[in-house]
Amino acid sequence: MNRFLLMSCALAVATPVARPAGAAPAPSPSPSPSASPDLREIGRTIVTSDRQPEPLGSTTHPTFVVDRARIDAYGARTVADALQGVPGVNLYSYGPFGAEVDYGLRGSSTEQTLVLVDGVPITDPTTGGVQLGQLSTIGVDRIEVVESGSSTLYGTSAAGGVINIITRVPRGVYLEASDGSYADRDARIGAGNGVVGFTLERHVSNGNYAFPAFAYGSSCAGGFITPCAFPAGVRSPAYGDQSAGRLSLDTSVLDGFQVRARLDAASTQLGVPGSLAFSSTTASEGNLATSGLLEIERAAAHSTFTVDLGGSQTRLDYVDPIDNFGESDVYTGRSQVSVKEVVTGARSDAVVGIDLSRESGVFTFPTTPNFSSPTAPPIPAYALGAAEAQTAAYVQLATSAGPFARLVAGVRGENDSPHGTVLAPSFGGTIRSGAVSFAGNVGESFRVPTLEDLYYPGFSNPNLLPEKAQTADVTVSYDAPQATLSGGWFDRNGSNFIVLNSSFIPVNAQRAAVAGAQLTATTKPRGGVVFEGSYTDLYLAQDLAAGGRLPRNPAGTVSFALRHPFAQTHLDYGLRWDIVGSDGDDKQNVAPPLEQSFDAYDTLDAYVRYKIGPQTVVSLRGFNLGNERYAPIFGYPAPGRRVSLEISTR
Repeated sequence: MNRFLLMSCALAVATPVARPAGAAPAPSPSPSPSASPDLREIGRTIVTSDRQPEPLGSTTHPTFVVDRARIDAYGARTVADALQGVPGVNLYSYGPFGAEVDYGLRGSSTEQTLVLVDGVPITDPTTGGVQLGQLSTIGVDRIEVVESGSSTLYGTSAAGGVINIITRVPRGVYLEASDGSYADRDARIGAGNGVVGFTLERHVSNGNYAFPAFAYGSSCAGGFITPCAFPAGVRSPAYGDQSAGRLSLDTSVLDGFQVRARLDAASTQLGVPGSLAFSSTTASEGNLATSGLLEIERAAAHSTFTVDLGGSQTRLDYVDPIDNFGESDVYTGRSQVSVKEVVTGARSDAVVGIDLSRESGVFTFPTTPNFSSPTAPPIPAYALGAAEAQTAAYVQLATSAGPFARLVAGVRGENDSPHGTVLAPSFGGTIRSGAVSFAGNVGESFRVPTLEDLYYPGFSNPNLLPEKAQTADVTVSYDAPQATLSGGWFDRNGSNFIVLNSSFIPVNAQRAAVAGAQLTATTKPRGGVVFEGSYTDLYLAQDLAAGGRLPRNPAGTVSFALRHPFAQTHLDYGLRWDIVGSDGDDKQNVAPPLEQSFDAYDTLDAYVRYKIGPQTVVSLRGFNLGNERYAPIFGYPAPGRRVSLEISTR
């Protein structure tokens, strides 16, 4: 749950798509099922790592790709669903479909992870996050995940990495309908000719699910979090109701000019039962989000010039007539203009650009009682507005030192009003020798405080300083005849990290450090079956000032997957086992039956899909088949076992 909703609960108790610039046109997908490539594939073209099209094996940054075939196979309705099982991605959900999802990459927080759609940021300027649990995968071609500090090319909030959601214009007609546990129903349609198209989705769920009893330990002691034990019950109201649509265009207008445009709109209504410590049967949330992009690109023999015009607006209303005295609203807006030139030569290339953006937010609050005195008059309704502006210029140069080595260096200068100007240099390189490749990066990253950090009444800190960090990562890959193996190390060490104290007020931690190692393996198809495995060891996630571990950073995460994609057969099946280890603040570290604020857990998902016609597929899916009952975050139990049945044209 974002801090706006969490603080609203606390106040009641305690108050007195087009593609990224430079991307080559993506091939239109076949309406029939196809085999899903591996998350890492040397020959695949990506556009996010260096803000230009390039083979995945050429980038210095560790990058994973979730393609459309994988999204369809696992039945990922939202971007949060699609990111499940990606190495190094941590997800923390507050409930079923539509609920808030916190996320991060390799030990970074939500606010340190930049989310883009077609290369343009969509991060909420008030919270610093994105509603990944409400962001639909309709019309999405693929999701590129860059797990490395990327402030040189993308600026603030990219200290931990970048998630880029890349859309496409549909070709042909796509239909899908599904029904599952908790009356979770989804219907989708997409149609287009590769030049102009649309996608629509309607998704509803009653979301009410049973949960077991929870007994928490010292995390309940003190403050206003009482009681420490919660009996078993049913999470209600936890319904979700969403309508989403996208219009897209991709066409040539003049000789050498390509125009891409996208217009998105989504309306979501949710029940918000809140934490077990602040449960409500009357709270609800509405979120109306719109965004658009116009991209004009001119390609010449050795250069590509691109202009992007992007903007987004959201309105989030939180209504609780009993516990929160009415309705609280947040309005946000963001606009950006980006100009970029990519110049390529025989052994070198350059990316040069300018980003201009403005973000604004308005908080509104209802009339509330004044708890300072029984006779004090109520606090009248009021509104608070704030804005930030960013002006940035960047350059990145790359040169090939022979056919097997590449060096990259860049720098970004960004002025974030009212915080001042920062510089973010970076340096990286790749070396390839036969089937073995080495890649590494060092650089500076930063994040400026959000509007909520600075201005939210009673839960803000106007004296916050921007985060600054030094980042480094090294990756070694081996493309063996039977498998692709990779191992990596990463490190981020910085000052002024922004964290919430026990009163939910943001403060600057003087020093913080994150370090870990990652192993991944993907076998080549054998009998049509592919095995994938990954292990991320976050051995250091330390608040160096306070001496404790940074929250929601499990020491180890493991994912195993076995897949048999559609190829020459009519059968597609797979299973995935995700294991999320301890962060030092879970029930493994206190006396039974108590638990702390985070539960280590594991989940098993599986699916079977059968092609009953050239363009008709029936899919049966199961989620959390072991019926693990855990709370990924204090007071927010996760749903148990779920199943769904789907019929679609791919």
